[in-house]
Formats: sequence, structure tokens, C-alpha cells
Amino acid sequence: MRHHIWLLAAIGLVGIGTIGSVLGARAIARTDGQRSRQAFVTSSMDIASTLKLAIQHEQDLVTPAGAFAVRNPNATQADFLQWTNSVRAFQRYPEVIGIAELAMVPASQLSAFAARAVVDPTGPLAADGTFQVTPAGNRPYYCLATATVSRTTSTTPAGLDFCDTELGAPLLRARDSGEDAYVPYGTGKNAELVWGTPVYRDGFVPGTIQARRDAFIGWTGTSTVPNVILATALAHHPSTAVAFGYHSSSSAVTFKAGSAPAGAQFTTIDLNNGWHVQVFGAMTGGGVFANPNSLILLVGGIVVSLSLGVQLYVLGTSRSRALQLVRERTNELHHQAFHDSLTGLPNRALILDRAGQMLARSRRDRSPVAAFFIDLDDFKDINDTLGHKAGDQLLVGVGTRLDSALRQGDTVGRLGGDEFVVLAGGASLKAGGEVLAGRILDVLSGPFEISDSDVPLAVTASIGIAEGDRATPGELLRDADIALYQAKAAGKHCAVLFSSAMQESVDDHRHLEVDLHDALEDGQFFLLYQPTVDLATGDITGVEALIRWQHPQRGIVLPDEFIPALESSGLIVPVGQWVLEAACRQGAAWQNMGHRITVSVNVSAVQLERDRIVDEVHMALGASGFEPARLILELTETALMRDVQASLVRLNRLKAIGVGVAIDDFGTGYSSLAYLRQFPIDELKIDQSFVAGIADSSESAAIIHTLVQLGKVLELKTIAEGIENHDQLERLRAEHVDIGQGFLFARPLDEEGISRLLNTAAGKFKDLRVLS
Repeated sequence: MRHHIWLLAAIGLVGIGTIGSVLGARAIARTDGQRSRQAFVTSSMDIASTLKLAIQHEQDLVTPAGAFAVRNPNATQADFLQWTNSVRAFQRYPEVIGIAELAMVPASQLSAFAARAVVDPTGPLAADGTFQVTPAGNRPYYCLATATVSRTTSTTPAGLDFCDTELGAPLLRARDSGEDAYVPYGTGKNAELVWGTPVYRDGFVPGTIQARRDAFIGWTGTSTVPNVILATALAHHPSTAVAFGYHSSSSAVTFKAGSAPAGAQFTTIDLNNGWHVQVFGAMTGGGVFANPNSLILLVGGIVVSLSLGVQLYVLGTSRSRALQLVRERTNELHHQAFHDSLTGLPNRALILDRAGQMLARSRRDRSPVAAFFIDLDDFKDINDTLGHKAGDQLLVGVGTRLDSALRQGDTVGRLGGDEFVVLAGGASLKAGGEVLAGRILDVLSGPFEISDSDVPLAVTASIGIAEGDRATPGELLRDADIALYQAKAAGKHCAVLFSSAMQESVDDHRHLEVDLHDALEDGQFFLLYQPTVDLATGDITGVEALIRWQHPQRGIVLPDEFIPALESSGLIVPVGQWVLEAACRQGAAWQNMGHRITVSVNVSAVQLERDRIVDEVHMALGASGFEPARLILELTETALMRDVQASLVRLNRLKAIGVGVAIDDFGTGYSSLAYLRQFPIDELKIDQSFVAGIADSSESAAIIHTLVQLGKVLELKTIAEGIENHDQLERLRAEHVDIGQGFLFARPLDEEGISRLLNTAAGKFKDLRVLS
């Protein structure tokens, strides 16, 4: 409204001129004025920011100096010098020319202080080498330096009584007020600013004057050259002057620097904590007289009217425009703090705030609030195949669809990565959280048009519902996060509602991880060994090392119960290394007894992903003396295929050591023949699920036949796992499977059991037909 008033007034003044002249001159004048003012504002804020940082920087030196005085009441000059060197005071603070610690010494303690000062003086002593107070005289107390460090050689007498100088009154006021004292010292370009800070016991400022006097220790002070700071602030601002000052109940100082042209305007900026700066500089008003083109347009009798109109308009609207700019920038920063930069959706901070508001309403209305976590399945594959730009477009599209599917009052947010969250309550949950979750999955089920391609998308969702007076935003999001983990474990592309059992499962998993840490430290793990048998001769060819856990309360715990927790916690690496070392030691023991058998050790995908696996195998063999050719490392298809090229490199390095490599549970993964031929593999272990179905399932029998033929083509041994009866044995022998393993031959045994088995008939099942 005010803009319109000023515009009408300006038009009235220039009405006698032509419309073209008026518009042209006003545009030129307005542009010049805006540029000049903006440049001055920017320059002023830049100078103010530099000075504010300088004050904070100086405080970063004064505060630790005070802390040093509190912690080291008997510090020597050497101690103080060492501290200033450790904080690199003169390197980091070029404006500082001296640092000192002062104490208020009563007259009764002056002799003792003088004796110490002679031994450890802070400055020049008297000509006769004694400590003398300067100026001389009897006073109730003296303000004397206990430690000083100067950028140059100090000429300040060791006995200078600072309270008898111009610094005395400000220092005493600072003691009683608890505020810093700032005192100018000297004149001209070399004028100094003495910064004195009172120091109290325990490092805290007491609440009353008397308490402050009782707890007073002394002052820490710095002597600085403000012109160094001001020169830095004005380095890129020619034709600018500043007045830099401080005002409080105990101090008032001002320092000036720079030069501004005649008629310069100024602005005052509060730097907080008593400091302020006035910036002086030239600002053109943007009128027509500042620009020759404006004068040309106004020739013909409209110079005066046009100039007055432009000046009136500019002066009338400048303040409101500046305020509007501040408001817009403030709103922009506020939006950035609470919204995701890519999608524009609320971020975690705003989601938590909205959740708190919805929970507060739900307590009044006795209605539930739900949080839905949405995770984009296989989003990494989209990024890898189509590029990150396409991934960003997909994220924006997901946010748009989610927002369109919700009622007013519900909230869609992005937590980061490919995770979104929906907060809903009231009418949105009348049909239940599962119904809304289904609608969310449906709205995201259609393909997204990304880079001229239709990209299908599958998502996984979870639901956390808060009811009652004790629910918090953090708990609501935590429940949804736990449910999302369960949804992913259930196979993705579904929605799972949080239940208390899930929290119990998380707690159990956490307790299990703690128990596993204890098990590793306390030696609760042990190994059993199951023999492998040559199906043609009956010879025991080797053993497979199988880990077990002797839990102090639960007893024997089987691997299926704790291996997943080992892998998710990363403990599989140290536990796997222990298994490797223990198996190699036992293999070496049997080797020394004359038994030439292999020992197979399972290696997890987590272990294989580390280059150090090669060194760990090498060290285990070297420490035990076990022959490398007798060690077989068993890996699953899934482990090999997680990173084919990296797996190939590590397997080749392991083969160079001389160990054997077997693929465990072969036939259940997704490796292709092309990859299989690349890997340096010695054995294929046929999964026990196929062995169990060989008699009843033609599909299992066909798979076993195919795997055996594949092994022959690739010159690999085939090992059948889980042989439990004579019929399975005969069928496997008929397929010419090389080696068998299972309860038909022996259950997993300890070291002594395997040794007895190896010593019985020279480790040979002589007649396989009697096994049943």
C-alpha cells in the first residue's frame, strides 16, 4: 500500500513531462540507487561479521587463559610460556602483542611475592637485581603480574602496580561486576586495547559483589593492536571507515580506522555483548543527477520534476524494501532448516515437531496417530543403472504421489536416502492403519516416467501406531522403523504393523549380541567335526569344522540361532578368524598323527569382502604348520556373487597360497555357469535339500544328476551333504557323486571322537552297504 502511495506522489511531480522520459529516467535512477545501497549493506555486514568473529576469536584466547589461572595457581613464568606456546597464541592471534596473568597482592604478602618474583621475574628487575614496586609507595594492595608473555622483549618492570595506572579503576570495576574490562592504551596507529578478564575460584562468576570479591583470584589480560583487526576488516572495502567500540558499566572504548569520502553516510551494527561498529561509506541516492543518461532524457523542462519524483519514490520505499528482503531471507532460511532440499518435504526435525503436535491432539481427542515408514526397494540399482539424476527425479515423484494420496492435516516427509515417512491421524485412520498403508502401496505401484522411460517401483512400508498419554514422537518413529526392518526381512513389497513382539525381538537380538561378545571373550565357542567319506572306497577324506556355543545358561546353542547375529553385528570376523585358527591347529595335530585328511572351514560373505582374509588364512596356516592343500574354504554362492570381481581377485590370492575352495549349498543360489567357470573352485557341495528329495522328487534327482555332470565337465569334486539313509547313499553312488557327508556316517564329533574314528580300521568305512 505504501509503495502505491509513493508511486502516485512521484507520478504527480513528473506529470508535466512525457511518459517515456519519466519511465526511462526513473528506471536508471532506481537501478543505481539499489546497487549502491545493496553494496553498502553488503560491505557493512561483511565488516561487522569480520569484527564479530575477531571478538569471538579473542575470547577463545582469554577464556582458556582464565581456566589456566584457575587450574595452575602456582604456575611459573616458564609454565605460562609453555601454555602460550601450546595454544600458539602469537601465531593464531596476530593482533595480540602481550598476555599476562595479574594478582591482587595485599601489602602483608608483598615481601613473599617479591621473593618469588626475584627468582621468577615477569619483567626487568631493578638495577640492583631486586624487586621494587613501581610507582613506589605504601598501599593496601598491589596489582602485580604473576606471569607475562610478550611478542617482543618486555620493558614493563616486574614490579609495576597496574592498579596505580590508568588501568586500575577499570580492572577493579571488572572485579566487582564480573564483566570484562576494555581500556585504550596509547594513541595513533599503535594504540592498544587492554582486555582484562576477572578470574574467580572454580571458574564461575559469583552472584554478588561481596561474593565476587571473596572468590577473586586475579585477572587475565591481553594487549592487542585493534588496527590489525580493523585493517583486516577493511582489506577489501576501499573508501570506507569504521568506528569499533565497546560500552558497558565497567568500560567504554572506541577505535577508528579507514577513510571515507566527504558526505559519507553510516550505519551502526550491534555485535552483541556490548560491542558495536559504525560503518561510514558513500551511497549514491540513485537520483537522475547521478547518471548522464537521465539528464538527457529530462532535457526539455522536466529535469526538476523528474528528479524530485525519483528521490521521493526511492526515499519513501527504501526502508520497506529492506525489511521485505530481510523477511524473505529469514523465511528462506527457516524453510531450509526444516525441509528436505531435494523434494521440499519436511525433514526429520519438522517430522518430529509435527508428530508432537499430532500426539498432543490425540491425547485430547483420544484418537490414534500412525507413522508409516516407506522404503524404496532396490533404489540403489536404479541409481546405478539410470544415474543419480534419475534417482533424484524418482524421489521427487514419490514425494508428489504420497502427498496426493493423503488427507489435509496428514504429513509426508523424507528422512534421507530412499526413506519417506507419513504421519496420519484422525479420519485417515478410521478404516485402520493397514488400509491406509495399502493405499500408499497402491499409489506407488504404477511406473514412474523417468528420463523418457517407465521405471517400475516396489516399496516396503511399516506402521507404528501411538495411543495413550505416554507416547512420544521418538517412540512413534522408532516403532515404525522396527516394523520396517521386519517388513524387509519378510520379503519386501509389503506393509507390516508394529507389535510389541517386534520390540521384544529387537531387545532379544541386542541381548544376544551382548552374549556373543561375552562368548568370544570367555571362550564359550567350540568346534565339532563331521567326517566326509569317499563314496567309492569308504575312506574318510576329511572333516568339516562346525562351530557350537556353550552358553552358561542355555547350554549348547546351534549355529542357526546365532550366526545371523554374528553377521549383522560384525562379530563374524573375529569369530570366523578364531574358527580358522582352531581348525588349522587341530588339522595340524591330526596331520602329525599321520592322518592325511582335509579340514573344511566355512567363510562368511562378510569375511570374504575383506582383503585381510588372505592374510588371516596365511597366518593361521603358518602358525599351526597345517599343510595349505589340506585346508578347504567353503563359501556360498551368494557370498561369491555379492561382488564378483572382488571375490575373483581374493580367491585367486587364496589359491596362490595352496588352499582348496568349495562352493557350499550349491544349487540354491543364483550363480551362472559363466561365473562358475571363472572362479578357481575345487569342490561343489550339493545342498542337503536336494539329497533329502532324491528318492521322492524327480526334480531333485534331475538337479543332482545335472550338478554331477557339471562337476565332471569342470573337473570338480562333488560332495553330497545330509546323507541320512542307505537309499540316498545308493542313489548318490549310482550318480557317481564323489564324496558324501551326513548322519549316515557320523554325527558331528569332538576332536577325540574323530581321532577314534580315524584310528578305527585306518579311518575307513569298509562296507558302505552295512550303513543304515
